[in-house]
Amino acid sequence: LTMVAGCKTPYSDKDVHWLSIDEAKKAMTESSGSWLSEPTVNVWVDPRDAVFYRVGHIPGALNVQLSDPDAITRIEGYGLIMVYGEGYEAPIADAMIKTLLKNGQKHVKGLQVGFDGWQEARQKVERGDDTTQPTGTGTTDRWQRQPVDDE
Repeated sequence: LTMVAGCKTPYSDKDVHWLSIDEAKKAMTESSGSWLSEPTVNVWVDPRDAVFYRVGHIPGALNVQLSDPDAITRIEGYGLIMVYGEGYEAPIADAMIKTLLKNGQKHVKGLQVGFDGWQEARQKVERGDDTTQPTGTGTTDRWQRQPVDDE
């Protein structure tokens, strides 16, 4: 019991808010600004591997992976950040939401059914690479061979 109490994390499952497709679409169309500030653009975030993103993603989504050293800065300045993974309450989406909350993002939610549910509901899908990805930064392919030191 003391081990469990000592391992408390700042963000838990109760901090993650999952939305249905209809709730998410409605939230994405609402303005994220206040009457004192300029409205900010809301964004879909797809933290899946670039290969899955290329095969299909929600229109306009950014492909931002947890392994990307610039992940947090790529998302700064947006209003609501709607994260989705492959399936129902996907672990990768859950991890991304908690990471964003931990890093100070206040308006982060998740698409409960993920990309699979989005497709099953016959929602629009785009294919191709994320054109907002910085170029020349190498690959995020975790299976890429790494150089070996010849010592």
